[in-house]
Amino acid sequence: MREALVITGASILAVAAFFYIGGDVGAIAAMIAGMIGIAAAGARLNRTRGEITDALIGRFATHFGFNYARTRPRPAYCGPFIQFGLLRRFNRERWEDEIAGVHDGVGFSLIEAHLKYRTGGRKKRTRTVFHGQLIVVDYPRPFAGTTVVKRDAGLLNAVAKPGGAFKRVGLASSRFEKSFEAWSTDQVEARALLDPVMLERFKELERLFEGAKLRAAFTQGKLYIALNVGDRLNIGTMFRPIDGPARAGRLLKEFDLIFDLIDVATRRAGAPLNTALSIEDVRAG
Repeated sequence: MREALVITGASILAVAAFFYIGGDVGAIAAMIAGMIGIAAAGARLNRTRGEITDALIGRFATHFGFNYARTRPRPAYCGPFIQFGLLRRFNRERWEDEIAGVHDGVGFSLIEAHLKYRTGGRKKRTRTVFHGQLIVVDYPRPFAGTTVVKRDAGLLNAVAKPGGAFKRVGLASSRFEKSFEAWSTDQVEARALLDPVMLERFKELERLFEGAKLRAAFTQGKLYIALNVGDRLNIGTMFRPIDGPARAGRLLKEFDLIFDLIDVATRRAGAPLNTALSIEDVRAG
């Protein structure tokens, strides 16, 4: 609908300019009709895309035994993402493509969030602060405290600290110290959670989701993960056959990424590993 309004506005400006330079009345009428037709077609295309997305992704979700919602209000599980600074401040929001269910005995919820912040005053400006996936995974064991992990931000790490009760956690490997910064309300538990195996899993998730800047929190018996990856679950271009194998293959790949994420985050989480877990290990298991 927004695209349709933009096109309509552009057509009005074009007509005004045409009048200003003395255009022919018939040509102007034809221009108006054409622009209105384009705007209507754009609006219809957007509606059709939404309907197809709902039908196809919904069908795949149903096949796997998951629940799917095309759009919805802000979910309750968004709270910890805001509370512990995994999301920047926003005042414009859109939530869509939520999938919730159980995979291999592990409950999870996944939703795409498009969050923006609009400044006030005379020069209003809207900027995107997050566009990606929020994932909540039931963890195999309860937590005594809260542990938060973010990408290392250098001099800005002090600002990224999630709260006064949190203390910085020294990571076991200098290689991971260069990538992540961690804080916790329980230092002993944090060191157990953030062993080299779990940190390697986080780096695998980033590679799996093509360089996303992962942020995570272990709290209230759940693992919260934010991945700034844009629109992951989608039906692709509208200019290919609706029932084509490429479109189905794309959706299957997206679901496979979700399964891999859950497996990487929780597989053998209750027991130590002798070697770092890789994506190939997860798929083989």
